[in-house]
Amino acid sequence: MRRRLLVWSALPAVLLLCLAARLLSLDPLARHAAAAFDAKDAAAVGQAADALMAGNIVERHKAPFAAGDAEALAGNFAAARLRFEDALDLAPPGSPDACAIRLNLVLSIERLGDGKQRAEDGAGAAALFTEALEVARAAPDGCFSGGAAADAGEKLSQAEGRLNGKLSTARDSVAEQGNAAEEGVPEEPEADPPSPNQLEQLEQSARESQRERNNGRERSDYLEDSGTGPGVDRPW
Repeated sequence: MRRRLLVWSALPAVLLLCLAARLLSLDPLARHAAAAFDAKDAAAVGQAADALMAGNIVERHKAPFAAGDAEALAGNFAAARLRFEDALDLAPPGSPDACAIRLNLVLSIERLGDGKQRAEDGAGAAALFTEALEVARAAPDGCFSGGAAADAGEKLSQAEGRLNGKLSTARDSVAEQGNAAEEGVPEEPEADPPSPNQLEQLEQSARESQRERNNGRERSDYLEDSGTGPGVDRPW
């Protein structure tokens, strides 16, 4: 009986030690994620995110935040969006981290809209730009009151203005496509149709080329301030 009591009495101490070790590991992992992000090393950021995810009981938003940045660095903006949405749900409302997460979520949705626009899908682009605007406009006042969140707040304001312009362009594109469809396009003389094998090869080649171009453009737009938008924020 005494041995059992000793075991049970030791459990709280063990749990406290585990919690202390977890707290001590957060700062080195955060620094590692930030350094990897600065080096644009998506794999290293992802590894830091996985480490943060293990025993994710303190500052739970940081693991999906870092995971979202890793996906964005790799050009996977659909996956990045999901990670940032998870992080935003977990972050303390109105905190500097929440403002930075919101900004990265807006940028990820914007890049998805850019991809639709390049693919001449005006309706799809307009829908995504509208979603990004809604997320930006939902930012609390704390994101714009200065302090630690000031940079994210400024970039959110810039993103809102940029998205308004892109949304207008996308809607104009949809209207033009509708007008062209109504007016009709003159028929061209028919050429000999290519064989099914030729068609399949051409379509595969076109898809791969377009995917490579889109990924390269989206990663560049997301990470660099080239006049089309701000760079992404660090995990923290």
